[in-house]
Formats: sequence, C-alpha cells, structure tokens
Amino acid sequence: MTEFFTVAILHLFAVVSPGPDFALITRQSLRYNRKIAVWTSLGVGVGILFHSLLAITGLVLLVTSNEIFSTIFKVIGSFYLFYLGINSILSIKNERSVDDSKQKNQDKFNGFFTGLITNITNIKAILFFFTVFSVVLNTGDNLYLILYGVYMALATFLWFTLVSYAFTSKMFKEKFSMYLSLFERVIGFVLILISLHIIVFQIII
Repeated sequence: MTEFFTVAILHLFAVVSPGPDFALITRQSLRYNRKIAVWTSLGVGVGILFHSLLAITGLVLLVTSNEIFSTIFKVIGSFYLFYLGINSILSIKNERSVDDSKQKNQDKFNGFFTGLITNITNIKAILFFFTVFSVVLNTGDNLYLILYGVYMALATFLWFTLVSYAFTSKMFKEKFSMYLSLFERVIGFVLILISLHIIVFQIII
C-alpha cells in the first residue's frame, strides 16, 4: 500500500505540473470544444499505457540509454509541438460547427491522435516511467506493474478531462470570451517555446 501511495503522489505531481500535455489540452479546449479536448485527453491517457508497456518490457531502458533512440523521440516530439504552436498562432478559426456530422468522427480521431503522439514522444514522460518502474517499485510481478500503469493512465485521463471541462465551461467562456483567441495564441507560443527548449537544451546542448 505504501508503494502505491508513493507512485500515486509522484504521478500526481508529474501530471499536474505544466508541460506539453497541459498546454495541448488547453489549446484543444480553446480552439475546438469539450468533446475534442476530452478525446485528446483520452489520447494522452493511452500514451501513458504505452509508456507503461515500454517500462514493463524493459524497452524504456533501451530508449533512455541509447542516445540515438532518445534523440529520435525528442526530435519527433519537438517538431510536432512546434507545428501545433504555429497552427494555433496562424490559423483562422473555422466558422463551421464542430458538431457537423461529416466532421465529427474525423475530429475525434485527430484529437485522440494529437494527444497520443504528444504524450508518447514526451521524453520527460519516458524518464518518469523509467524512474518509477526501476527505482520506486520493488515488485517483480508484472500484473502489479500493469495495474499501476492502468491506474496512472486512468488518473491522467480524468485529470485532463477535468481541465477540458474547466476551459470549456460556460462560466469561463462568458468571462473570457473576448480573450479566447488571445489565449489560443499564447498557448501556441508556449508550445513553440517548449519545442525550442527541447531542441536547444536536450538535443543540441
């Protein structure tokens, strides 16, 4: 039980701290709507399951110890975040309803994929799971490791769903409706800064 609380607390601090996932969910909430943001949150949660699988199979050790693999993940993640940031700043909002039946399934998939690719290429998430599964956890039972992974994936999904609801709430939109476009551009700059930070401080230097 002590081990579980340790994992839960570490994961809580990791998931609520500002980072690519939080910036992405905020961006999706401002740019689209609650459904798209929640589907993006689901993608992030599934990304957590991906990291858990890597940790359980030992592949996370290969990724973190091999400079080539680590750099590949950083490059993919940073360029994708850069693309999302530029898109948030330069794109003009589409006036169509996001509930248009012709676009609904595509929007859900795009939101899910965006959350998934952002999370699985997040090198900080990879390092977090390497630390938790190799240092914090003492159990050698893969069933327990899988349960921990499922818990963290579910907790991540629920947290970002809560964030999605907060940024798409009627109260938030009523108070800040005049500034939503500005918020979206600010989030775009944040995504660009995160991507540049990864490129400059984790790849070049």
